[in-house]
Amino acid sequence: MPIIAVVGSKKSGKTTAIETLVQGLTKRGYKVATVKHVPEPDFTIDTKGKDTWRHAKAGAKTIISVAPNEIATIRKADTTKYSLEQIIKDCEDEAEIIILEGFTKLIGQNPKVPKIIAAKTAEEVLDASKRFKPILTFVGPIPEEAKLKIPYVNVLKEQERLINLMDEKVAALVERKRKHKEELKIQIDEHALPLNPFVQKFIRNTILGMVSTLKGVTIKGGGGVSITIKSFSRHD
Repeated sequence: MPIIAVVGSKKSGKTTAIETLVQGLTKRGYKVATVKHVPEPDFTIDTKGKDTWRHAKAGAKTIISVAPNEIATIRKADTTKYSLEQIIKDCEDEAEIIILEGFTKLIGQNPKVPKIIAAKTAEEVLDASKRFKPILTFVGPIPEEAKLKIPYVNVLKEQERLINLMDEKVAALVERKRKHKEELKIQIDEHALPLNPFVQKFIRNTILGMVSTLKGVTIKGGGGVSITIKSFSRHD
């Protein structure tokens, strides 16, 4: 799963960069998810006095609101020790690319998460160059960027360039993910079971091998096999 982090100080252009990327990548056919870090300890996206707020106050640990065009999940938990995998797990079934905003301590030196750094001054650039690896590019209102000899994109004037940079970085990974998703899917009720490529291939070949021995069955390329188990228990 391609993950890109956009990090930087306040008013440095992080959200503008993310808006540009989400809009551009969505137009190119990618399914994008965003995850934002909120450092304020008392923050809640809920509204005081609303039904969902009252549910939480009564003790519900997970509150789900379902509207005609949106589902919102509020999960009450101590996230201070969450791993990156725990944070993004709810995105993985739906998204092909995940864009993080913030999470500097969690992903600072993670080599698997390229960073886009939003900076306002040369000092912020130098500090980020020490703190974050790898850096894909810098964005933001950096007046000295030409002198610093850094990878830089003016997000206000070069939106397409930023989108192309991201596209080049994630295209092969997304294509691989799409291919693997097409090989096999196991769904229990409404939940799709996450399977790595090796397990997908193993189960797929095992099922095709068994089905192909049945009388009157011919397995052809380009077709599909669907197996539905109507009900089951642990004792089956």
